[in-house]
Amino acid sequence: MDLQLPDYTRILIEKIPYVELRFVLLQRAQEFYSNYAKKVGFVTRTRNTNFDKIRKKSRIPINQSIHCNREGYQESQVKAASRVKKITTARCRSRMYVMFDRQKDNWMVSKLELKHTHPCSAKQAVYYHEYRELNMHAKCVILDNDEVGIWTNKTYVALANEVSGSSNLGYSEKDVRNYTTRNMRLDVDAANKFRSALWVDAKCKASYEYYGDVVSFDTTYSRNKHGLPFASFVGVNHHGKSTLIECALLGNEEICSFE
Repeated sequence: MDLQLPDYTRILIEKIPYVELRFVLLQRAQEFYSNYAKKVGFVTRTRNTNFDKIRKKSRIPINQSIHCNREGYQESQVKAASRVKKITTARCRSRMYVMFDRQKDNWMVSKLELKHTHPCSAKQAVYYHEYRELNMHAKCVILDNDEVGIWTNKTYVALANEVSGSSNLGYSEKDVRNYTTRNMRLDVDAANKFRSALWVDAKCKASYEYYGDVVSFDTTYSRNKHGLPFASFVGVNHHGKSTLIECALLGNEEICSFE
């Protein structure tokens, strides 16, 4: 089986693990190896943790192994009659063992394998669910841009340009879009009272691009079962027929709701 070392050209030497590397806490060792894995382009998994046999009740760990998640071999759970082929991993042997040194009261890397049986790419790390996370700067930019009506894809491009490419971001365009949907379109206020809800889909956006020269806006007062004003934005297509561009439910008819 071919083993290959990852590309270390973009990793500082002090960020690469080595035997006898020490940590104050087990958590620090886990974080160090996880950060290393992210820079290399693979995902870690804690495989084995052994505990102190003398003090069983206290559950004090004394050693642990952290592996590449593409280790081993796994069969499909689908019944044999309907199974087309088995699901296999890369049987990767890359891993780091750490043990507690009682004399020095810290954790030490006791065994290490850095080679993988599969290609690793730091550029692909953004697609791993474990590493996708919006930082505070990104959240602020998304919030500011959304308030002035800048589309999500343009926000994502701007964030990517700041770090010289999307491969250097710790998240994808879908994460930006999900954050916008989840956090910017809330329809309740701080008192958990309904505020407003705006609805628009891809078809509506396309209709606005084509038929947005003249748009009519109208509200119907308390015509739904919730007793809320309903607002619609309507354009006219090339057949002379009305086409819905977007609609909303308003908590009230105050100026802030219409804004």
